[in-house]
Formats: sequence, structure tokens, C-alpha cells
Amino acid sequence: MNNKKMTLREKLEKYSVPAEKVFSDLNFTEKEKRRVEERIKEYDLLMALKKIRKKLNLSQEKLAQKANLPRTTITKIESGNYNPTISTLMAIASAMDKKLEIRFT
Repeated sequence: MNNKKMTLREKLEKYSVPAEKVFSDLNFTEKEKRRVEERIKEYDLLMALKKIRKKLNLSQEKLAQKANLPRTTITKIESGNYNPTISTLMAIASAMDKKLEIRFT
């Protein structure tokens, strides 16, 4: 038995399914595809926020204090259970010494 731990890349390659395969197999409409892609972008944003917070060695509590927000707001944002306002995102970015940039492309 091989006890070698798989890297994240190896896990992704082994267990991931391309979105286009899912879309075609399930006969998604263009509207459904766009919605799924939007949700993926939302998830990526949440994961980026959490990654930056952890890289800065900030707990949710400490980030909340620095941003003058309830800790539960940080928890809800990171779990995807809260859709923050731009001002909330600006407060979080500032608390992490980052800039919030919003682009329409």
C-alpha cells in the first residue's frame, strides 16, 4: 500500500471534472452555465479572502476587531452565508492593509 500523501495538484487532477463536461452531461442551458460560473467566482473570492487572512496570521476575531465588524460577519462571509456590502469589503481590505479593487471586464 502506498502511503504517499498526494499534493493538491495531484488530487485536483485525479478527482476534478472539467466544467464543460459537467455542463454537457447535464444539459445545462447557457443561463445555468453562467450562474454556475458566477458561483465558482464567488467561491474563489471567499477562498482568496480566507487565504490572505491566514497568511497574515489573523484569526477571524482579530480581523473583525481591526475591521470594526462582528466576528460572525467574517465567519458568514468566509462560509458564503453572507453577501457583504462594498463598504464591508473595504473595511476588511483596509484591516488587512490591502486595497479593494472592483473591475468590470
